[in-house]
Amino acid sequence: MRFLVLLWLTTLLTPVAAQTPVIQLTPYATGLFHPVDLAAINASTFLVGQANGQVRLISNGTLNPTPYLDIGNLVQDLEYNGIFGLCLHPNYASNGYLYVQYFRKSDKAGVVARYTRHATDPNRADPASALIILTIPYPGEGHRSGRMAFGPDGYLYITTGDSERGDRGSIGDPNGYAQNLQSPFGKLLRIDVNSGSPYAIPPTNPYASPTDGVPDALYALGLRNPWRWSFDRLTGDLWIADVGQDGWDELNFMPAGASAPQNYGWRCYEGSHPYISTGCTNTASFVTPLLDYPAYNNNGNRTASITGGFVYRGSRYPSLYGWYVYGDWSQGTIWTLRRNAATGTYQNVTQAATVADLVSFGEGTDGELYVLSFQSGTIYQIGTDAIRSVQSGNWHDPATWDCGCVPTSSRDVIIASSHRVTVAQVAPLRSLVLQGALAFVAGGILTYP
Repeated sequence: MRFLVLLWLTTLLTPVAAQTPVIQLTPYATGLFHPVDLAAINASTFLVGQANGQVRLISNGTLNPTPYLDIGNLVQDLEYNGIFGLCLHPNYASNGYLYVQYFRKSDKAGVVARYTRHATDPNRADPASALIILTIPYPGEGHRSGRMAFGPDGYLYITTGDSERGDRGSIGDPNGYAQNLQSPFGKLLRIDVNSGSPYAIPPTNPYASPTDGVPDALYALGLRNPWRWSFDRLTGDLWIADVGQDGWDELNFMPAGASAPQNYGWRCYEGSHPYISTGCTNTASFVTPLLDYPAYNNNGNRTASITGGFVYRGSRYPSLYGWYVYGDWSQGTIWTLRRNAATGTYQNVTQAATVADLVSFGEGTDGELYVLSFQSGTIYQIGTDAIRSVQSGNWHDPATWDCGCVPTSSRDVIIASSHRVTVAQVAPLRSLVLQGALAFVAGGILTYP
């Protein structure tokens, strides 16, 4: 007797969140020159900062031939020391504000400047609208970080490097800038760009008092070269990747609501390992990194340079949800990490997918993630090896799936919204996310490992 069962669900049939995701990369956009950072206007439109001082517009994977902004005449050089970071104001749709951090030709200073979308052409900014927000001198032309982002509180966060060159075998941060409260270097700054001229100090900043001798914008300290960091868009937790000297690279975690200032330990510590004792006091208050991993001196002279990423909060790849994705510039490695909020422990997984010159990650407004390759000028969209339906049809028909194959017991399966897939025989799979409809006929059964 033939029978039919229809399931209309938006929940998981198996605990996909417990599965370890397997990262796959899909080229999204090419033709960029030394891309360094990405900011999302919407789910399909992005601005990408390039080291040559240009900001490029990408829409649906297509690179606009005309730069959105070109400040190449202002930057230190057109190969490596131009734009380091950019972000959009949370109200970009209405005010058109783009914030760019670049390194100035005239004095090598780090400059945070605001530009405004052109009044008559939404595909470019008005170069005459520049408003300098903040200037940070870097006399040593060393570590400068350059990352900026708005936090859940609406304030603009900016990281600085310790200003040192960090040559192989040298003593890191010889001037002790990162632990010096009077120095702007090796810090996390927080400012209010919605008040004041050109900004105000949030009243809850730990050194907001104008009489304490500490820069009012200082929010955290003890960083060497924080190369990419992000807020979890769901929880507000802050993840900071910090490149080490020769021994250890580290990943720091600051839970939402943690008291400020946090001190991440450099140069007293490199990762969780003592580095130098001179000038190191009150070390018990230092924040121990969530993890560290061996760099040049500890891994057979293999260079390491951590690149921070994002916690995945998109919907397209359910098995990746809640995992932090990050990597390493020198090794091209991508890791996924899932932290247990209750215990503070974590699972860290090395992925088979790699990216040469992995300079930065980016996040869409929909929570989907991207990764940038500096030398190749390619942006990849981050996904998993999940098989997704592309149309209604039979489970065992390869045309039903985006892989052009039939799911096996090692694959996650997603039946997309509005699709109905019919199972008429035994169908093995690893896990299933059902957003559309699943129909079973005689002999149809799903089996799991």
